[in-house]
Amino acid sequence: MAVVDSHDNPLPAGQTGAIVIRGPNVTSGYAGNPEANRDAFKNGWFHTGDQGYFDEEGYLFLTGRLKEMINRGGENIAPREIDEVLLEHPSVAQATAFAVPHASLGEDLAAAVVLKEGQDPSEQALRDFLADRLAPFKVPSRIIFVEAIPKGPTGKLQRIGLHEKLASYLESEYHSARNPMEGDIARIFGEVLGLGRVGIYDNFFFLGGDSLRATRVIASLQKIRPGDYPATLVFRHPTPEQLAAAITETGPPEDESLDLLLQELSGLSPEEVDRLLAEQEDRE
Repeated sequence: MAVVDSHDNPLPAGQTGAIVIRGPNVTSGYAGNPEANRDAFKNGWFHTGDQGYFDEEGYLFLTGRLKEMINRGGENIAPREIDEVLLEHPSVAQATAFAVPHASLGEDLAAAVVLKEGQDPSEQALRDFLADRLAPFKVPSRIIFVEAIPKGPTGKLQRIGLHEKLASYLESEYHSARNPMEGDIARIFGEVLGLGRVGIYDNFFFLGGDSLRATRVIASLQKIRPGDYPATLVFRHPTPEQLAAAITETGPPEDESLDLLLQELSGLSPEEVDRLLAEQEDRE
């Protein structure tokens, strides 16, 4: 058994890759399915389709299925990692992270949550919980609360295609601004994303936003309410309602270092921006 990279080179302990196996106890192939054999049998190894890593003592840890990996703007995310962190929250009974289509990122990240009886945390509370434990790009743009997560014939929670089954939960009705700050932020979202109308509950990233556009939102915020806002602010509060509340609660920061950060971000790829945002979050 081994953990290998995309070229079937063995990876050292601690590095995550594809889990492969070989030996007399391993099947020699799929009957009547040459395409599956080409995909699964390479360089003498059977590719199990699982992802994981070995620790220093040689124990194998599974981190998820390769086909379930989510590519969010070039960043690969193992949804099982998000599941495990959500399940650490005292109010969460079940959780499943899943991919949703995105206009510019290709895929975005959402999560379905079943709450424990009597618990009622907000979506923002769970996103803050995740933001304190994960890199910004791993925090779902949307967390929805459901009574049950769809399961397959074997009783296993379904991840692939979940965005279609939960489409009604992901849809957002238009709600107009209730105060000037919400109105300004909704207007900025619309200008940055090229949309005619944005409601206060509309998610910036589900509307097509990404890291680079998020920095433009922050720059526009500076013009109407001067201050140095964290680069991760839109990631933590992706709707006009949430962002307006966060700005109102914290008030305008005192220093003016954001201009330097925006200059540093300009001209970078979305992947490079995400890495810088992660570093900014660690410093904060």
